[in-house]
Amino acid sequence: MKTLSLILALCSGWASAGAFPYPVKKKTLPNGLDILVIEMPEFKDVLSYNTMVLAGSGKEEQRGATGLAHLFEHILFTHRFKGKDGGYNDAINRMGADNNAWTWFDITYYHPLTFTSNLAGLALLESSRFKALSINEKIFQTETGAVLGEYRKVASNPSMKMEERVYDLLYPNHPYGHTTMGYYDDVIDMPKHYEAAKKFYDTYYRPNGVVVVVAGDVKAEEVFKTLGPLYSDWKAQPIPPVKEKGPEPSGDRRERVAWDSDIAPQAWVAYRMPAFKLGSPEAGAAELLDELLISPAAPLQKKLRYEKQTASGIGFDEGTNGFESAEPRAIIVSAELFKEKLAAKGDAYFDDAIKDIEDGLDALKSFSKSPGAADLLKVIQSKYRYDFLSGLSSPRNVANVMAQYYRFNRDPQALDQLLDSVQKLKPEDIDRLAQNYFRPENRVVLTLAFEPSAKKGK
Repeated sequence: MKTLSLILALCSGWASAGAFPYPVKKKTLPNGLDILVIEMPEFKDVLSYNTMVLAGSGKEEQRGATGLAHLFEHILFTHRFKGKDGGYNDAINRMGADNNAWTWFDITYYHPLTFTSNLAGLALLESSRFKALSINEKIFQTETGAVLGEYRKVASNPSMKMEERVYDLLYPNHPYGHTTMGYYDDVIDMPKHYEAAKKFYDTYYRPNGVVVVVAGDVKAEEVFKTLGPLYSDWKAQPIPPVKEKGPEPSGDRRERVAWDSDIAPQAWVAYRMPAFKLGSPEAGAAELLDELLISPAAPLQKKLRYEKQTASGIGFDEGTNGFESAEPRAIIVSAELFKEKLAAKGDAYFDDAIKDIEDGLDALKSFSKSPGAADLLKVIQSKYRYDFLSGLSSPRNVANVMAQYYRFNRDPQALDQLLDSVQKLKPEDIDRLAQNYFRPENRVVLTLAFEPSAKKGK
C-alpha cells in the first residue's frame, strides 16, 4: 500500500518541498542530543531505533591508533548492562531484536529493530551503553582479536588493498587516508591501546555529536517523554574538528598494485570531490553521477562493457554515496577487466581502459552541449526521484536515509531539500561539477594485476 501511495504521489506531481511522505518531528535536549521521530503507523508494532554517532574513522588523527571507531562498533555490543558480563546482549535478545551496526568515515551507526512494545526497555539499554559504556580490559582484548580476524578476512579481497593505496594517495594529510578498518600495523597493535580507545569513546560519544532516529509504529510525544529523562544526564563537551595537516596533494598520480594470486585485473580512476553541501546545485549534480556514469544506459558503461567489451563490470567502489561526506572525499570509478586480454595486450590494455574511463568523466564537462541534454536530464531526475521515494520501504530504511542526510544541516526537512536540489538542476550544473573536480591534478589512477613475484616467500 505504501509503495502504491508513493507512485501515486509521483504521478500526481507533488511539490518537491513535500515529497518525503512522513512527518519528521524533532526535539533537541539541553545537552545537544537530537531526537527525530518518524511516525509510520502502517508498519504495525514495528520499532526501528537508530543511533548515529558523528564520528567514524575520519576522526582518527593519530597514526598508530587507527581503527578505533570500528573497534567501538564491536565493543558497544559487549556493554556490561547493570554490571553483568553479557548483560546488554542478554537483555536485547529477550526482546527478539535484530541488532547490528556499521562504521564509515564520518559516522558509526547502530540500528536495532524490535517491537513497539519494547520502546521503554530498548531506550534504557541504548542510552546506557552510549552515555556510560561499561567494559573492562579483558573485553577490550577479546574484541581487538575479533577486529584483527575481520581485517584478515577482508584483506583477502584485492579491493581492500586498492582502497588502502588510493586513500593514502588522495589523503596523505587527513584521516580519510586510511580505511575504516585502520592500518594493518595498528590493528595488530590494538591490544596495547586500551587507554587511547577509552579516550576516543570519551571524546566522540557525546550527546552533541549524536542523533537518535526512532521510526515505525510510534507516537512522537511518547518517544520524547520516554527518551528525554534517560539521555538528559549525558554530559556534552566540545568535539574537536579534524583538519588536513598539510596541503592537498596535486598531480596526476598513477601506480600499479601487485597481487599474489591469479585474479581478474582492475583499473581504478579516482578524483577528489567537494564536501557535501546539502541543497546545493553541486550536491544535487553529484546525486546523479550514478545514472550519468555507471547505470546500464550510461555511455561509459555501454562503451566499456558492450561496445568494446573491455570490462566485465564497472561501478563506484564505495557505492553511490561514498563521496557524500562532511570533508572533501572522492569518487572512485572501478572496472574489473579480463585476465586473457591483459595477457594478450599487456599494459596497452590498461591504458585503453583508463583512457575510456577518463574520457567518460570528461564528457560530463560539456554535458549541456550534447544533443537532447535537457530532455535526458529530466528523465534522469524523474528516475532518481522515483527510485529514491520507492526505496523508502521500511522503518529501518527510512530512518537510515533520513539520518544520512540530516547530519549535514540538522534540518528535519533534509530529504525534501535533497530532492529539491536534484529537481532544480540545469544541464550546466552537471558541466560545472565535472569541470571543477574531474581535473588531472585532482586524480589518482591505480591498476592491479597478478605478479608471481608478489607471492609470499618469493
